[in-house]
Amino acid sequence: MKQVAKNVYYQPTFRGVNLGVVATDEGVVLVDAPMLPMVARAWQEEVEDLGKIEFILNTDHLQEHTMGNYYLPGDIIAHHETRGRMRMTDRAKESYIKFVIENDESGAAEAVANYELRYPNIELFDHLTIHMGGCELSFLALPGHTMNNVGLYLPESKLLFCGDTVMNNYRPYLGLATFDTWLETLQMIDEMEIELLVPGHGEPVGKAAIQRMSLYIAEMYESVADLIAEGRTRDEVVSRMMPRFEDWPINSQRRDEERNLFRQGIRQLYDTITGRR
Repeated sequence: MKQVAKNVYYQPTFRGVNLGVVATDEGVVLVDAPMLPMVARAWQEEVEDLGKIEFILNTDHLQEHTMGNYYLPGDIIAHHETRGRMRMTDRAKESYIKFVIENDESGAAEAVANYELRYPNIELFDHLTIHMGGCELSFLALPGHTMNNVGLYLPESKLLFCGDTVMNNYRPYLGLATFDTWLETLQMIDEMEIELLVPGHGEPVGKAAIQRMSLYIAEMYESVADLIAEGRTRDEVVSRMMPRFEDWPINSQRRDEERNLFRQGIRQLYDTITGRR
């Protein structure tokens, strides 16, 4: 893990998702959880050198942030909408087990055999403050990327773990976005007393990343709105926006998946602007 402030660490993990650690005299707080069992077990061993895991923050409900809850101890903190958005049908469970076996190391099949979702048991609406081991932990709702995004602000360190609300050199996923709200949240973050952002993906970064995120979201919205004004259909809008897929680095091993996620985002934009959603 990499230290970013006193007693504060982060670690990129599977698929580039950043994990966070805040170590206090009364235990450890994690930001998100690895979705693969062997990765989660190794992460637990590394983290517990700093103290007992007391809390895990799920920054949203998406699987790369929540699936690892099952493998780790500690109470789980999340937005009040997250629990309801975490769903797993029998078919989805089978798919996840297959995914784990294909992507994890040997022994994964046994580790995931009895897998169940582990839901948040501490919920917040707008804000929750915990004082722990001399450290102030401020959990903040950061809606926009999804409506249930949550970040962890450390006033003493002037640092914000912001989940996928902010990305650094990584394509923002727009498929669940509420665009006006996202821009408002980015503006709020920009006005906070922050020196370092730990994004959901990418290296820790200063506030310069906020401007790039805001500009990208606004440009995408305006481009889709212009095409709609021309009378383009939903499929035509998606087709004409596909060149923008190249705006961000592309993982060659996941290119098809990333293209599908990009298409979902354009459809979400179209539906938002036309009132379909």
